[in-house]
Amino acid sequence: MVDPRFKGLLSPERYRLAQREGRLHLPRGKSIRGIFADVKALMHTSRQFAGDTPLGLVAFLGNFQTACDGSGLNEGTAVTLLQFFVTSEVLVVLQRAKDTHASRQPTYKRVVHALLNEYLDKETLVDHLQSLMQASHEKWEDEREFANRILDANRALGSVLQEA
Repeated sequence: MVDPRFKGLLSPERYRLAQREGRLHLPRGKSIRGIFADVKALMHTSRQFAGDTPLGLVAFLGNFQTACDGSGLNEGTAVTLLQFFVTSEVLVVLQRAKDTHASRQPTYKRVVHALLNEYLDKETLVDHLQSLMQASHEKWEDEREFANRILDANRALGSVLQEA
């Protein structure tokens, strides 16, 4: 059984932008690079999402949503911009979402759904929670390494629960 707080985190609806309709639209006097710079500044990070930390997807999507809403972007523009905030490995997932509907640009909702399916699911959330609850001191770890591992896992899960 999955904690009910997690269910909303697995839905693309949770990460939708305030301005849902529309295709790529560049505000007057702005280039895609200018918009990228604005969103990057609002995200407060220069790190691209690499898919290496599944729980990090929740924070990434939340930050991207907030930054795009803060910049007044619609989902058509955001789906185009998203490719600049992910690594080449994650870009493959975005490309697959596009390939399923090759005749048109994929929707923001479809792209978010593809990311959630690829990097985060109920089992991932449950696994992280169980590993935290069942963590034990490994023979190869000293006390400090064990404490850091537990704190890192707790921080990652805590950030997800905060979003819930």
